[in-house]
Amino acid sequence: MSKALLVVALALNLSAGATPQKQRKPATHAVTIDATSFQPVSITLAPGDTVTWTNKDVIPHTATSSRSGAFDSGTITPGKSWSHTFTTAGSLAYFCEFHPTMKGRVRVK
Repeated sequence: MSKALLVVALALNLSAGATPQKQRKPATHAVTIDATSFQPVSITLAPGDTVTWTNKDVIPHTATSSRSGAFDSGTITPGKSWSHTFTTAGSLAYFCEFHPTMKGRVRVK
């Protein structure tokens, strides 16, 4: 058997015994808006995960990134939800446009 064929045969044998890595399924994380606050205030997730903000307050709110263009829910009326999927690692602060003292943070690791 030639050296090239031997190398190919060994590579095939090694790859056949390799354990495939499990693919992590993207998760959905919940943030509740209530009593003019985001709960939890800070959330950590993996790239590909989604955050769903649900407004359980009696007044409208937004979830708006402090970094222009990163994400903006628009108005989330009472009883409604809005979701965003985060694909890039980093830390993003956000706030409610109607109530700027309402602040939160999404960390993507």
